[in-house]
Parts: sequence; structure tokens; C-alpha cells
Amino acid sequence: MGDVMEKKQGIKCSVHDCTHCNCEKDVCKLKEIKVCSCSNEEKKEATMCDSYKKV
Repeated sequence: MGDVMEKKQGIKCSVHDCTHCNCEKDVCKLKEIKVCSCSNEEKKEATMCDSYKKV
């Protein structure tokens, strides 16, 4: 099979009121996220991380 990817990937995030966001580096602390549609609109801005819980 192919080479194993050794570079650590990061998930950029600027939702600073999310408990999973590292605000200093603007990255998510989670290794993976699920993205969901937050409304019936089919726009990029209508998507959100499924791990986000409003405080």
C-alpha cells in the first residue's frame, strides 16, 4: 500500500467559545471532527462541527 502519512494534521478553528478549541493556536484539540449542516440552507456558512456545544 502507500506510505504512511507521518506529518501530524491539524484542524483550524476560530470558534473560541468551543471547549475543544485551542484559542492560542486557532486549532481544534480533537484528532477528528464530524461536520454537520446546521440549517436547511445549502451554504458553506451553514455547516458546523458536530462536537460544538454552546456554553
